[in-house]
Amino acid sequence: MDEWHSLLNPQRAIPAKIVQLTGITNEMVRGAPLFAEVADSFMQFMADGIFVAHNVSFDYGFITHEFERIGRRFRFPKLCTCAGMRRRYPGHKSYGLGKLCEIYGISLDNHHRALCDARASAQLLNLINQKRSEEGDIGQAA
Repeated sequence: MDEWHSLLNPQRAIPAKIVQLTGITNEMVRGAPLFAEVADSFMQFMADGIFVAHNVSFDYGFITHEFERIGRRFRFPKLCTCAGMRRRYPGHKSYGLGKLCEIYGISLDNHHRALCDARASAQLLNLINQKRSEEGDIGQAA
């Protein structure tokens, strides 16, 4: 599985609540590239892929907005591991990424950091695909 990641310089101060949630500080992003500087690299990584995330519309919306700000289009099929887990593994009280990782023994050391959350979502996607295979409907959407 290939990975792509980068901190980005948001060109403004990071709110204290976000620093507390993510552990990402203003000092950490001060020398990081601007979104426009990594957009081509990210598009090359995506190639003809599917954008997968837990609560996918949240992450997809941020990236789409950043591409629009630089006058470009970001359009990829989306797959939500939250929705997929609800469908394939019903009955949990919570379908938050942290709770699902706890239930299924998935490492989530830096929750709310993109790379960690993406790795966890990939493992949830593996569970979803395993269940789809067992149920015999591999050709249908998660």
